[in-house]
Amino acid sequence: MPSSISRPSLLRSRCTLLLCALLAACAAPAPTSTDVAEVDEPEESSRRAPVPPVVLDGTDWQNRNRIEGLVPGTHWEHQTYASRRPTRYSATEHAGRPAVMARADGANSTLSLPLNPPPGALPKRIRFSWFVPALNPKFDLGEKGEDDAVVRMILSFEGDRSTHWRARDHLVSELSSLIAGKPLPFASIMYVWDSRYPAGTVIPNPYTDRIRQIVVESGPDRLNQWVDFDRDIEADFRRAFGEAPGPLVGLGLMSDTNNSGDSVTAWYGPMDLTLSTATP
Repeated sequence: MPSSISRPSLLRSRCTLLLCALLAACAAPAPTSTDVAEVDEPEESSRRAPVPPVVLDGTDWQNRNRIEGLVPGTHWEHQTYASRRPTRYSATEHAGRPAVMARADGANSTLSLPLNPPPGALPKRIRFSWFVPALNPKFDLGEKGEDDAVVRMILSFEGDRSTHWRARDHLVSELSSLIAGKPLPFASIMYVWDSRYPAGTVIPNPYTDRIRQIVVESGPDRLNQWVDFDRDIEADFRRAFGEAPGPLVGLGLMSDTNNSGDSVTAWYGPMDLTLSTATP
């Protein structure tokens, strides 16, 4: 009996898994996003249910995030992916700092901050800190199905899609618009702490070359302490993509173990983001 499934429907089905992987690696908002929150441990029978919104309170982590050169009024959101178990993000304090604790138990979700920079404003520097108790040597950011990470800082940019994107990039972005309500970012860089690759390594994302991962810390030497980072965003983008960045349109924090099924815990401290002064 001939199949009644149309070719576009079949193509959409085949691309869904790839799309979920790309959405998890980018800071594009998804339809199940909520305000950044402490997420309670779900019961076993409801681990794949949508994450309920819980107001962030009891800490000034969000207030201590300082963003210069941006229109105010943006808010952190908890962004989940399809039926995947979400990472638990909890506002707290840790080792003397306000922080967000991330605990991933075979899980994958993102704290994302959509940005709306004024015309002409370009990213300059970002300062942030991580507290990581342990790494996992099984993770491999360069391999499909193994690219989990204890900590990630995600920066998403806009740019000229007509000249830099291949046909596959446009297809996946159209699917993202159809399924998640928004296209993929033009390009993203991810700062990561890794056990396999040395600091300074630029690792292409195994699913798309529109995402580049930059190892900012490697190995166990500075585990179990706050580690501060101060990054030149333009220099990092040029190193990753060979050109100047466009507007910065999103930030994201993500700890994920959906590939390995293992458990990791990490803390994210407040951050400073500076943009260039907007041109008239």
